[in-house]
Amino acid sequence: MLLKDVEKVHKQRMNFIGFSTKASLNEDIQLNIVKNLREQVLIQLPFIKNRIDNSIFLIQLYDEEEWTPDTPYTHIVAVEVSDFSFVPNAMITHTIPNGEFLVFKHQGPEENIDNTYMAMNDWLEDHNYVTLRPFDIEQWDDLAAMNNHNHIIKLYIPL
Repeated sequence: MLLKDVEKVHKQRMNFIGFSTKASLNEDIQLNIVKNLREQVLIQLPFIKNRIDNSIFLIQLYDEEEWTPDTPYTHIVAVEVSDFSFVPNAMITHTIPNGEFLVFKHQGPEENIDNTYMAMNDWLEDHNYVTLRPFDIEQWDDLAAMNNHNHIIKLYIPL
């Protein structure tokens, strides 16, 4: 469920270390791609010494074509780090430049987040934020609560 308290924030440059793949939403649903990337990141957590906190992020990078559930896009599951001084083998780095973001909040099990994305897209259109979105970010603070009805996932939309 999309919570009503949307806020606008300024974020400094964000550095991430994680794993990445390109797949469509339908492929992700069928093959549990993001879940598998998240499990790979969890295995590597002890080796990532420069983590900023315990949050795990999903960064979704979109091409400039119109999005459909069958359109491949890049999924990055990562942790935020202070710098790239040590990157464990096979992991990738990604940087999000500083900028303004709208922060939405999904409340409920992760499996229901598609409804939140639809409501968020409606909110963006209703408030005249109709631009191509090059990426969005989900922030997962508590993986143990992902299926809890009170669980909160933050969604960052660049402006």
